[in-house]
Amino acid sequence: MMMNGMGMGMNQNQNMMNMMNMNMMMNNMNNMNNMNMNMGQNNMPNNFPNNMPNNMGMGMNQQNSTLTRLKKEYYLCSNDNELSLIGCSFGLDNNNYFKWKVSIVGPKDTPYENGLFFINIYFPPDYPKHGAEFRFINQIYHLNVDSKKETFGHICLTSLNEWKSTGKVMGKPGYGVKQALFDIFYLFFTQGIESPYDEGMKDLFIKNPEQFNNNARLWTQKYASMGSS
Repeated sequence: MMMNGMGMGMNQNQNMMNMMNMNMMMNNMNNMNNMNMNMGQNNMPNNFPNNMPNNMGMGMNQQNSTLTRLKKEYYLCSNDNELSLIGCSFGLDNNNYFKWKVSIVGPKDTPYENGLFFINIYFPPDYPKHGAEFRFINQIYHLNVDSKKETFGHICLTSLNEWKSTGKVMGKPGYGVKQALFDIFYLFFTQGIESPYDEGMKDLFIKNPEQFNNNARLWTQKYASMGSS
């Protein structure tokens, strides 16, 4: 499964600026992630959250280790300036560090502009041996996001699937939540026609991209208007 960088009818100058800004941020992510993951517990700020939920069925040592790591990552991601620049904000589901709720603002000059898209992030008990799973909560008209009721919200993205299965992504050392969210953000600009969830949607994108974009705008207005969840 791959992402395809086909354009979506955006203004070329604005698109180039968006992509240049994102590439500049992406260049720093691996180094920043490695540095963040090596931070000791004693280096965390005084206001770092200390409450640790105890609702996962695993050994206490594994539980404490995983939760400690997730607490670090949650603090770092929710206070990360680069994620803030792409409109990311973070919350926990019932104070559970194994389930985050993230919102991303649809970027300007895309069919998803002015949309507020919510994503659930589910972390496995053995994290980071295996990576997290990402699912859209509200509907989005996109080739690579499943809209079927049974599997709704699943994202077809090679890096996400590889990370979930192995805890690693080939060619991307230190891959983690931050990098995954930037990969998801990139989807607002692209449609991967090699791995569509809906062949009819794919045909429309190829034959009539203007109508495809109109449909995406309508779904954004209907399902992702600011303030909805």
